Parts: sequence; C-alpha cells; structure tokens
Amino acid sequence: MAGLLLLMVLPVLSTARAEEVIRRGERFDIAEGRLSVILPDGWGKTELNAGDVVAGYATQDNRTSLFIREMDSGLGGGMQELLDATVANYEATFEVKDVGKAKTGEVPGKTRKWPAIFTTVEAVVKKGEETFEMRFYLFVFDTGKNLYLVQASTTQPIRESREVQIFEFLRSLVANS
Repeated sequence: MAGLLLLMVLPVLSTARAEEVIRRGERFDIAEGRLSVILPDGWGKTELNAGDVVAGYATQDNRTSLFIREMDSGLGGGMQELLDATVANYEATFEVKDVGKAKTGEVPGKTRKWPAIFTTVEAVVKKGEETFEMRFYLFVFDTGKNLYLVQASTTQPIRESREVQIFEFLRSLVANS
C-alpha cells in the first residue's frame, strides 16, 4: 500500500514543477498575480537578490539582468523620490558617469493606466579587482497601492538586441489592478 501511495504522489510533484516553467513569448503573472509580463527569448529566472525582489530574470550569459521590487506606496514618497533615492544610492556605490533625463510614461492596468517614470544610469562597477562599465535602466510605476521599481542592467558595450529586450520587457508589464 505504501508503494502505491508513493506512485500516486510522484506524478503530482512532477506536474507542479512543470507549471513553474516560463514559456518565452507568453504572458505570465508575477508578484502573486499583481503584475504580468512577457519574458524575452534567452532569459530565465534568477535567484540573485531573491530576498529583496518579487521577480528576477537574467540572460543565459548573465551579462544582462532585471529585478522588480515592490513597496507599499503609503510609506511616504512617490515615484520621483524613489527614482532620486535609487540614483543617489548608485552614486554612492558606483562611479556614475551619466544620469539620463527622466521621462514619463504609463503602465497599462485592468481599470486604468498607471503613471511611470524612467531613466538610465551609466556607471563603472567594481567587483573585486575587476571593473565593468554598465548601463542601468530604472523604471518606477505607481499602482495606487504599491510602488514598483524595475532595475535592469547590462554590460557595455551595449548590445542593441539586449537593449531591445529590456524595453520589450518593460512595455510588456501590466498591472493587474
């Protein structure tokens, strides 16, 4: 009887793992269903920064990554303050070469479009004895209840195809509220 029970449990476990597979080019939910996105080809889930983020993805060569953080919008400060604080943190941590002019945009939602702002940061990042020139893409949007910060980065020289994938990911974001 114990052998029969084990055989019945194994297929259930395999099915649960199969559902976690991300299909490239298909919309899927993240942040417990509060957001949905479409993941570009060649990207996969990463556990880097897993404790701080609602979702994290990287390219297979790990030269480009993207993380989404979620904050309660009632804690004070808005999108611009969050963007400014993130840039200030980069300036304190990295050798920042340039900060792009902030641009405004929107994230579609079920009931309305949500306000968003975006900028880029060019910086030199030190990791041990090595230095890397990087471009960071900072995207902040407010759904009324939550603020989201999307931080993408890629090494320089920038591959045009990677930058296109980052922008495609950002444009694919939908707030399910």
